[in-house]
Amino acid sequence: MSNILITGATGFIGTHLVNFFAKAKYHIIAQGSSLSSINKLKENLKLNNVSLESIKFWQQNFLDKEWDYPDFSDIETIIHCAALTKVREGTLENYNKYFNMNVLATKILARKALEEKVKHFIYLSTGQVFGIPASFPITEATPKNPINLYGMTKLMGENITASLGFFGLNYTIIRPFSIYGEGHYNIISIIVDKLSNNETVTIFGEGTQTRAFLHISDFCRAIKLIHNNNECFYQEYNLSGIKEYSVNKLIQIISKKLNVDPKIEHQSSKVNELKRNLADLSKIRSLGFIPKETLEDFIDQLK
Repeated sequence: MSNILITGATGFIGTHLVNFFAKAKYHIIAQGSSLSSINKLKENLKLNNVSLESIKFWQQNFLDKEWDYPDFSDIETIIHCAALTKVREGTLENYNKYFNMNVLATKILARKALEEKVKHFIYLSTGQVFGIPASFPITEATPKNPINLYGMTKLMGENITASLGFFGLNYTIIRPFSIYGEGHYNIISIIVDKLSNNETVTIFGEGTQTRAFLHISDFCRAIKLIHNNNECFYQEYNLSGIKEYSVNKLIQIISKKLNVDPKIEHQSSKVNELKRNLADLSKIRSLGFIPKETLEDFIDQLK
C-alpha cells in the first residue's frame, strides 16, 4: 500500500490522523518539527496500541530555509496539517512566522507534491477564512473575508494550493471549524482546567460568541471519505458540528458536571475574533458523512 504523508503529525489533528490511518492499516510518513515532538508522538501511539512498524517519521522544521525531504516515490497522498493556528498569537510580532509557515511552507510542499506526481494533496484550512459572513450556516460558496492574520494566511494557502491545480495538482481543501477531543488544548479544556483547579475563567467579550464543535473522530472519518476520492479533487469542504454552544453555555455545562461555582472575569480581546462559526454540511453529507459524537457525551465522560 502506498504511503500517506501527514504533516504537522505531532499536533492535535495530525496525531489523531496518524492514529486513525495507522489503525486502518495504511503506511504513514509522519512529519514533526523536532525530535522531542516526534518522540512524544511515538509514545502517544504506543499508548493507543498503534504499531510503529508501518510508520516512518520525518523530522523537518518547515521554518528552516533548507528541507531534507523523505522519499516521495511511494507517497500517494499528502494531508497537510502543519500550520500556526492560534488566533490570539497572530500579532504583528508573529507576522513573519505565520506567513512563512502558513503560506510559504504550503507553497513549497504543494509544489513538491505536483513535481513528484503525488495523487492527492489535502490542504487543511480553517473556517476562519470566512470572517463574519452575512448569513449562517456557512457554505463553501460563502464569500471569504478573514478578519485576523491566521484566517488571512490560511486563505493565502488555499489560493496557492488551488493555483497549482491549474498545472495538474489534484487537491482538496478542508475547512475544519472547531475540532475538539481528548488531548486538545482549546476553550473546552481551558474551562475544565480552570474550574477543576478553582481558578478564574477569563472570558474575552461577553461570552455570547458561539462555536459548533466537531469531535476529532468524526473529523477523521470525513477525511477518510475524501482521501483519494476522485469526486473530491478540486473541491472544498466545510466541516463543523451541527449544534452551537456559547462560551457562557460551555461554562454552565462544565460547571454542572464538575459541581463547582465558576469564578469569571471579562476581558476585551486583543485580536479580531469570530462571534459565530457554523458550517452548512450539505456538501460533505453528499459523501455519506454524518457526525456521530456529541459534546454533551464528551463532557459527561470528564472526571
